[in-house]
Amino acid sequence: MKQQALIVLLALAVLAIVIVPLRGQAPPQSQSAYAYINTATTTVVRGNAGYLNSLTINGGTAGVVTLYDIGQGGCTGTPASGKFAVIAALTGNPVTLDYNLHTNNGICVVTAAATDVTVAYN
Repeated sequence: MKQQALIVLLALAVLAIVIVPLRGQAPPQSQSAYAYINTATTTVVRGNAGYLNSLTINGGTAGVVTLYDIGQGGCTGTPASGKFAVIAALTGNPVTLDYNLHTNNGICVVTAAATDVTVAYN
């Protein structure tokens, strides 16, 4: 009887080890969107608070890409505040930078050259 109880407990422990981690995985982000930029410009990617998933440098002209956490109204020219990343974009093989971060005000991207960029966001 004790052996059967031990076998049942061992089987439950194995199931817990296998099943619990699978349930802990987050579902894929839904309602994701993207912005494609391929000129030297200031782009409102998201005009209010959101989530920056990633930025991919696809190619184009080498230059600087700057990211700002600023709302739609402040995303003109070179924004005065909210800067959180400056990326020296080299061309060649595509590179994806995963950010996975919440922005409080919005997502504004400034490309100083005709760098080919894709921004994934919610």
